[in-house]
Amino acid sequence: MSKAVGSPLRDIWDSRKAPYDSRISQEQKEKVVFQLGFITEALSRLCFSEAGSVFEEDRDGEFRVSTCLSRGLLLNQRYAIENIPRGPFRSDKEYYTAHMSAYIEQARYFPLGHHCFFAPIPARNEYRNDTEFRKASNWWSDFVTVQSKIDSSENRVDYIIAGEVLSDVLLQWIDNHSTRPLDDSGPRFAVHHPDLSVNNIFVDAESNITCIIDWAFCSTVPLSTLLTAPGLPQSRCELDASLSSVFEVGFQYALRINAAAHTASINSELSLLRYSRLVWLFLRISSFDSTADFHLFQAIWELLGDSQSLAELFRSKQTLLKYKSLYRELKEDDQTQEEVARSEGDYFRGDVEGLAISRKLTLVSEWSSRYCKPQIRSHGNTFVADKTLWNWISNSLDPYHHQPL
Repeated sequence: MSKAVGSPLRDIWDSRKAPYDSRISQEQKEKVVFQLGFITEALSRLCFSEAGSVFEEDRDGEFRVSTCLSRGLLLNQRYAIENIPRGPFRSDKEYYTAHMSAYIEQARYFPLGHHCFFAPIPARNEYRNDTEFRKASNWWSDFVTVQSKIDSSENRVDYIIAGEVLSDVLLQWIDNHSTRPLDDSGPRFAVHHPDLSVNNIFVDAESNITCIIDWAFCSTVPLSTLLTAPGLPQSRCELDASLSSVFEVGFQYALRINAAAHTASINSELSLLRYSRLVWLFLRISSFDSTADFHLFQAIWELLGDSQSLAELFRSKQTLLKYKSLYRELKEDDQTQEEVARSEGDYFRGDVEGLAISRKLTLVSEWSSRYCKPQIRSHGNTFVADKTLWNWISNSLDPYHHQPL
């Protein structure tokens, strides 16, 4: 095993942590991301006929594609799900459908961790300072604790509705944008690094990428997955728009240079590149690799340009017998009222104000009535417990310290 040349990109990417004399500039970030676009084009030429994880044969050193070990099929206890296909996959549709099946199974039966669909976790960059961020985080924690919202049947059905809507949208998109070789011999799948983050990218003093490490779980994936911009600093972090554009320019530049080496239509690959953010958002939601699932879903809905609002979408779904029946089924596994009361008591421990506010918010959100009773708020926006709500609460409790909403 050889030693990686250069230094990890993580040492300089985050300017708040890096020493002043080694902080990376915007120009240097663009240089790194441009090179990642170039490298992605090279990977797009390393193709296999199936999607799955790449294994090396002990006998002859040849590589083969076998069971897919992607994050979306393994993490969050998904390795224990028995009734989903795990590849290798022979079409884009098979690949993405398997990941959505894993998502639906987790939403139904497995712990959801910190995921509450209509209550995204506060992010530090949404607040002006650490104090405001901590307040918002505490309000969020109070809110999801009341009625044990995260693993409740209400939250599970919310996720299942979102997942089934995304599945329908995705299958239609695949039918229109699946890429085939020019000889029409079938789909092709390119080698993909599963965690192209600052921890695995090494650079020299001039911001040239010297190597990329940790290829142990590399897979072959649909081109639409390969062409998503890398998440930096970490895979769940969306690259800002300006750097995403530089990544695309790097890929397009390399594509023009190596056009003769591509078996698929260059125009079709460029078309997929235009949809790379849509696929990136889908992958984050489907693998539960996010802290703000509602906002990712909202971004997908806006990209699609659907005329139906999210409020109308979810209200129409919540009235369907299918989801009401599912809610009743899942409700049988919810905590009892005594268990919920005990959990709330252990958490709040005399915090009367926090408990009272969280219960009021729960009532206003119609948390317990959306799938079993007539709704109080039959019109208006969907109730989302996010930064707008937490800032409003903070300002209401501290009228001398206002922050624009």
